[in-house]
Amino acid sequence: MSLSESIENVKHVIMPIINRLPDGCDKRRSAAELALEYGYGGQTYTANELNMSRNTVRKGIEEIKSGENTEDKFYLRGRKKATEKLPELEAQIKAILDSQCQADPKFQTDRLYTSLSVDEIRKQLIKRYIYKDSELPSNRTLNTILNELRYTLKTVKKTEPIKKVPETELIFENLGRIHEISAEDDRIERLSIDTKDRVKVGNFSKGEKAAPM
Repeated sequence: MSLSESIENVKHVIMPIINRLPDGCDKRRSAAELALEYGYGGQTYTANELNMSRNTVRKGIEEIKSGENTEDKFYLRGRKKATEKLPELEAQIKAILDSQCQADPKFQTDRLYTSLSVDEIRKQLIKRYIYKDSELPSNRTLNTILNELRYTLKTVKKTEPIKKVPETELIFENLGRIHEISAEDDRIERLSIDTKDRVKVGNFSKGEKAAPM
């Protein structure tokens, strides 16, 4: 019986042991030793059985031959955050928003509110800081950054508008009666004058009362 046939017979014992090893030098070198024992085709056989890359097995063989372990740079794996790729992005977004944002008028939260949309923020980043559109993260990522910076994209309502105000309704009713009376009297000339005045009536955000009429 060849060595490769012997390994095939006991792989149900060997492979689980190697798989239980944490990823890194020990697991890589154990797979490499098995590949060297297997002989021709050992790299492919071991990689398939252990569900790992042939490059990983080859790397383990090189470590065995050189007697030196290769540093595992796990910290370099994965995608970097947009703010890591563009370290000035947060400060640039704050510069755009701080001149146009507003605090909660009721002071019930420390969030800052802005009426700028994510699309508009993106346009201003491109215009003011000479970004290419492809260099910036997606709008969803920009929205996540805004939330992390505690900005909220919505318009602040300072007051609750009232559609019908009793005082002004009385004025129009009175004008209606005068129009009816003057229409029947040929001696009265009617002039239409458009005037505007500010009437402070409504529920104000900071608890103020309506001004007297």
